[in-house]
Amino acid sequence: MHTIFELIYKGALLGLITAFSFGPIFFSIIETSIRKGVYFSVFIALGVLLSDAAIITLSFLSIARFIQDPQIKNIIGAAGGILLVGFGIYHFIKPIPHPKTIEVHEGRKDYLLYLFKGFVINTINPFSFIYWLSAVSIVIVDPDYTEPERILFFIAAILCNFFFDISKAVLASKLKHLMTHRTMTIVSKCVGVGIAFFGVQLLLKTVI
Repeated sequence: MHTIFELIYKGALLGLITAFSFGPIFFSIIETSIRKGVYFSVFIALGVLLSDAAIITLSFLSIARFIQDPQIKNIIGAAGGILLVGFGIYHFIKPIPHPKTIEVHEGRKDYLLYLFKGFVINTINPFSFIYWLSAVSIVIVDPDYTEPERILFFIAAILCNFFFDISKAVLASKLKHLMTHRTMTIVSKCVGVGIAFFGVQLLLKTVI
């Protein structure tokens, strides 16, 4: 048996590791907060939260055994790498409108699109699967964890990750007034390079 405090702080520590990993989601949240505002970034973070919850749920439903097959893992890795590279190239080459022409729409469809964006980027990144599958496996094989304790542990993990994603968005939004058109263009290209880098890295690891 574990105390509630122990489950929360251990889960939060697990979520903290993912929150400070400089992956595609990190770059997307920063850029979106600067260009569109903090609320759009929050919906990306919500998409990530839903994606993490879905991955963890699938892991508990024994999907881990299926994905651990080397051939399936290579296919997933290659597909995820290609998608990340493509998304990175898009970010690098897309034109950035002048700050005066940027229109921030706050319709439901716009927010849902950013929620979907966060969900997809996080889901197609196999590192998310590998990380959460590993965490789930560790907790499952430990007989000291009861079912409610496992649930509380991972709720703490994904909420901690969500909290720090929002913190990144707020911090980037505070610096928005310092962003000129040239700076935003540089940020967008850095986002593209960063995302593509993780895609190439994933492809290389898959090939090796």
